[in-house]
Parts: sequence; C-alpha cells; structure tokens
Amino acid sequence: MAPKSGVKKRLLSLTPVDQEGAVVGEGGLHAAGGDGAHAGHSGLRRRVAAASAASSTAAAAEAASSSTASPETPLFKLLRNRWAKGALPSHEVQQIAAAAESSGARGISQLEKIATSGKHRHNAQRDLMRALGRPQGAPELFSVAIPMAGQDNSPVIVDHPFILPHQFFSKLFQERKDKFIQCVQGGDEERNSLWELMAQGPILKNHPTLSPNNLAHCIPIGLHGDAGKFSHQDSLFVITWNSLVGQGTTREKRFIITVVRKKQMLPDGSTLESIFRVVAWSLNALLEGKTPAYNEDGTPSPEGGKELAGPWKGACVQVRGDWQFYSQAFGFPQWNSAENMCWLCKASNNTPDLYWTNFNSTAPWRSTLWTHETYLEHLESTESDVPALFSIIGLRVEAVMVDVLHAVDQGVAAHIIADIFFDVLPKFGGNQQSQLQTLNRRIKNFYKSGSFGNKSRLQGDLTFMNMKTAGGWPKLKAKAAATRHLAPFAAQLSSEFNTNSPHDRQRQTVIDCLVAFYDLVSCEDRCLSSAALKELAKIGFDLCSNYACLAAEARQHEWKRWKLVPKFHLFQHLCFTQAASAGNPRFFWTYPDEDMVGQMIEAAKSCHPATLAKTALYKYLVMMFED
Repeated sequence: MAPKSGVKKRLLSLTPVDQEGAVVGEGGLHAAGGDGAHAGHSGLRRRVAAASAASSTAAAAEAASSSTASPETPLFKLLRNRWAKGALPSHEVQQIAAAAESSGARGISQLEKIATSGKHRHNAQRDLMRALGRPQGAPELFSVAIPMAGQDNSPVIVDHPFILPHQFFSKLFQERKDKFIQCVQGGDEERNSLWELMAQGPILKNHPTLSPNNLAHCIPIGLHGDAGKFSHQDSLFVITWNSLVGQGTTREKRFIITVVRKKQMLPDGSTLESIFRVVAWSLNALLEGKTPAYNEDGTPSPEGGKELAGPWKGACVQVRGDWQFYSQAFGFPQWNSAENMCWLCKASNNTPDLYWTNFNSTAPWRSTLWTHETYLEHLESTESDVPALFSIIGLRVEAVMVDVLHAVDQGVAAHIIADIFFDVLPKFGGNQQSQLQTLNRRIKNFYKSGSFGNKSRLQGDLTFMNMKTAGGWPKLKAKAAATRHLAPFAAQLSSEFNTNSPHDRQRQTVIDCLVAFYDLVSCEDRCLSSAALKELAKIGFDLCSNYACLAAEARQHEWKRWKLVPKFHLFQHLCFTQAASAGNPRFFWTYPDEDMVGQMIEAAKSCHPATLAKTALYKYLVMMFED
C-alpha cells in the first residue's frame, strides 16, 4: 500500500545530502525552472535548502545553463549524439575532436577544448555539458529534496532532478512550436475523436474540471513507469509522460520526467511517493494551463498564474505499466494476493464466489468492478493512504490500463504458444532433440515466407529451457513482439495436427482467438466500432473459457500443461471493459514506453553514479532535440 504520511516526521532528523552525496545544511528547495515555479522554504525542505541553493544553482548551470549556438557540422552532431546515447564517454569525445581538429576538421573546437584539452579527464563530462548548453526547446532541470536510501540503506535526503511536464510543455511551445504541434498537440481530428470516445466513460464523465465544452485546447496525457536492468546489481526506474495524440519517434513522443536507481528507493515506498507528489503537482499545473500558484511544498509562488502555452493545457487521463509498477505506484495487490488480487474488480484467489478463474459470462466478479469512488472507500475502510498519483486532478482507478505487451504478449500468448509447441512436438517423431530441431526448422521456414515480412523474430533457436518456466510449466521466453508474431505459426501448427478431438478443438479455438485478437487490434482504428467491440468481447470469452477447459483437463490427468495465470483474467477486462472506454488497445500498449526505458538505460550506463540522474536527464534532452 501507499506509505504512511509519518515518513516526513521520521525524516526531519535526517542529514540531507545533495545529488553528489555531499552533506548539506539547512534550507529549502532550488528550482532551476525558467517559469518562476520555484520550490518553497517551509517544513522539511527548509532544513535542506539554504546551504544547497548555491551548489544546486551551479549544478543546474552545468547541465542546462542557456542555449548556445553549436556548430552544426556533421562530426559535431555525430559526437554529441553518440555521447548522449551512451555510445561514447565524454573523454573520448574530446580525444576524437582533438584528432579531427589536428587533421584539419572545423567546427569542433568546443569539443576539443573540454577537460582543458584533455589534460583533466575527470572534468570532461562537466565541461562537455557546459559546451553543449541547453538545447532549444528544453526546460531547465528542477531539483527537489527526496528521501532515498543511503550507502548503508538508511534514509537520507537527496536533491533529485526532474524535467517537469508543465515546464517542458511550456518551453516546447515557446521555442519549438514545430515539435509542440507534432509531438504534443497532434491532429485536431484525432484529438477530438479521442475525447468523444472518452466522453462515454467514467474518466471524462466524472472529471472535476473537464467537460465537452472546454476540450478544444486540452491535450489528453498519459503517464508510464517501469524499471529495467542496467547493471548486474541495479535497475533504473524511468517515469515518462506523453500526449496520447502526439506523433514522432520514441524519443520525440515519450517525455522523461525523472529516473532513479532502484538501489536508491526506500523499501517503505516513500521515495516513489515523494517523486509522484512532484509529478502530480506538475501535471495539475498542466491541467490548469498556467504556472503553479503554489510551489511543490505548498507555499505561494509569486510567479504563478502565467500561461504555459497560450490556450493549451493537458489532462492526465491514462496510466500505463506492468503489474509490479501498479503495485508500487498505487499499492494495488500483487497477482498472488489472496483477497482482491485484481485492481479492476474484487476477484479473489481464495473466495469461492469471486474466483478469478471463473470465466463464465455469469461469473460473480463481473458485478464487482471498482469505480474510483468505491476504491477510495475501500482504502478508507482499510485505513490505507490514498496514493500520491491519485492527487492528480481527475485521475481515476479506471484510467489504469491493462497492457497488451505485459498481459497478452508476455502472458496469455507466451503460455498458449508454448503449450501448443509441447502438444505438437511428439507428432514430429524421433527423440526430443530431433523434435526440437524440426520445430526450429519450421519456424525459420515460417519467417522466410513472403507474408511474414520485416517483423520481430526469435533471437536464436528455441530450447527446452526457453520454452518453460523455472517450475516446468510451458511458457515461451522471448521478446514480446517476437512472441506476438509467432501466433499465426502456432495456429498453423495446431491446425495441421488437429484430430478433431475435444482437446484439439479447444486448443484450436484458443489459438484462433489469439490470432483474431492480434488481427483486430492491428487493423482497427483507435475508436472501435460496435461490431469490433462485440467481436472483441467474444474473443475474450471464447479464448479464456476454452483455455480453462484445457487447464482442467491437464489437472485431471496431472499434466504440467495449460497453466491458468491471472493475466487471463486481465485479458477479459481488456476485451470486455477497457477497449470500450479507452479504445483500441494498440494505442495504449507500452512498446514505445519500453523502448524509451531501454534508451535511457543505455544513456545511464555511461553516467557516473553520483550524478547519474542529472546527467541522464540532460542526455535525454540532447537526444530529444538532436536535430
């Protein structure tokens, strides 16, 4: 659950440190933002601000001081962008620039001079960031004191950097109108159609400030969070936002808010909750379309009330991620929780009347869908805190999406396809190894077929190890997209060896439904027709009910096959409810989000641990505005 508010009281006695790990004295927050939305000087923050203000100002100046006119020679751009992507360390940028300049190259003297022309290698990254300056359209970094885990895992206060959504929104509008129109504003027709779709659901119907009359200049916003491994011992947690109607490459349409190493996150959840309070404060300013009247800590801001981007504003109406992120961000139950294992309804692992494994159209859990109001009542009845993200004005529990990548591709599809492979392998004849060789040969022939095209493929041959879980249950271990694109092959294989037995008929129905699901989300527009919604509901029912029959048969014969997992329950929610209110699941799957996480991990690998967050955010801004 969300952490108790008493964490602030416990942190009052702690010694604050800045992002470099140095101890700081009393004071408040420093904001490097250009819109005057400075953090205040009260409460916990007063204890950490005064002594750190000067160093924070200097740090912000290093990372993003002011726009500088950089030479746009091809070599300069290449070195800058390869450094930002983590492909070149800063000292090598200087070395290459020096060698090129000595060979007669022009327009790279700024890069050759960093680190005192290479004499002080330890200053290379700092000097390089100074030389590059603030990219046009990028906001300054904003620093907030956040509780994090110190070297001995005890709580410390760290001055942590953010790229605030409302400041990014404003700078992009003011300095890069072209990118604002493409990546944020989007097309009027698509934006209006999305609002029309959402007007039928609870998110817009119950929004406290939005109505059909004031949506003409309002942009629907989504939020995403996830972590990825970036070293043997640590992962990087990445939080992004995006316009739901923006266009462009991943870096152009997924906007970083902050990154934090998992090792720095306190186990009581206070690190993430503190980060999410900042995120909520910024997104609420974006909803108003004006600089905040109050600073992040609640003190009045003399610079509040200024327009961010003319008439434009943004409303956060969607949250995406995997089940683990939702548990961390909202305190939702884990999938293996006994009671109320689902964040969308009251389905249970141990209450017979509410078993999530009941896929019938009359299953009792179908009448227990959470609304935001009933969920808040549940939190109050269990004396649980309301998660910080729900302080985003208008954000509701119904806005937390079931994701195709995690729930279907890496869940439902991964189990179905592997089970079909194990069903069919003995039909090939010979020993297990020769059966596996036949399967891999058939997969390669499938990839060579003209209909497959340039789609994601398995990396290497399948082995028994990457077709089973640690517990021995069939499950394909592959990239999500590669698994998804194998569904038609599995359907062909199942059909070829279909004896018309009850088992084979049910198996064929399951895989045909999966292929039909992928075909529907691939071909349909964002707003699904009534016929498409009806078909999707049928797919959700037929796939899960037939898979449940196969699972029951396997249990009866004590086969370790056709394992039922909670993602089948989520699949029904996706097909029955969320597609109707949020549209085609393809438009809110997390493939671009996961791509952005991967890019940030690559950029972070080349950053010094002491300044990783600040440097990684700056590198993202360089990549975002590399043109």
